[in-house]
Amino acid sequence: MRFLDKYSVRTKRLLALEREAQRLYQAHWHAPIVPLEHPYQKGWMKTYVLDDRMARRPDIGMFRAMLTQINQRVYSRERSFLSRSGEAIVLRPRIICLREWMKLAWPASHQKFFGYGQWRLEDAPWTPLRWRKHITGFKLIRAWWLREDLQPHLITHQRVELPEVRARLAEIEAYMTTTGGWRRLDRIHGRSHWWRRFETTPAQHRMAYSLQEQLDHNTPD
Repeated sequence: MRFLDKYSVRTKRLLALEREAQRLYQAHWHAPIVPLEHPYQKGWMKTYVLDDRMARRPDIGMFRAMLTQINQRVYSRERSFLSRSGEAIVLRPRIICLREWMKLAWPASHQKFFGYGQWRLEDAPWTPLRWRKHITGFKLIRAWWLREDLQPHLITHQRVELPEVRARLAEIEAYMTTTGGWRRLDRIHGRSHWWRRFETTPAQHRMAYSLQEQLDHNTPD
């Protein structure tokens, strides 16, 4: 087999594995979700609710409508709501982009609670500050009618496991990692792969795999 033919066969195999992996990921994603017999807690959740004072106001419907648009949720493993880097996970109202704002067509009674401008996105505290982008839109600037509600994050449903899909995905991932397949596909598709400079090289993967085989072989039963 000539070199170019061998090169073409390898490229076709990588593309076929990529398409197969995409189909398997879709199958895993669209697997049915069933309720759990015994729900369990996984961390904590913060969200916004109306302040207790709002129950006596005749215009409570207006605040409920605004709450629907700006409400968000943040999750944390610990009740302290600190990320792995030590930064606080802060709950912030969602910024409404200009296109959504025009569709809402709120009256002046709603609009006076918001300010228009360019705001920094800080919903991901684990992202370096220089990478955080800005968004132009309407931000809630009067939040006296809101309060944070802390609740346990309960897992009540679970996606059905597909062992055959998971096993085949693991095989494809192992092959792509040890042979540098993902890097090759990035070059084929013209994608930038600068972040892969920080990944383990295929040679290091093969060395670690060979060392693990030797350890397993020499370990007495």
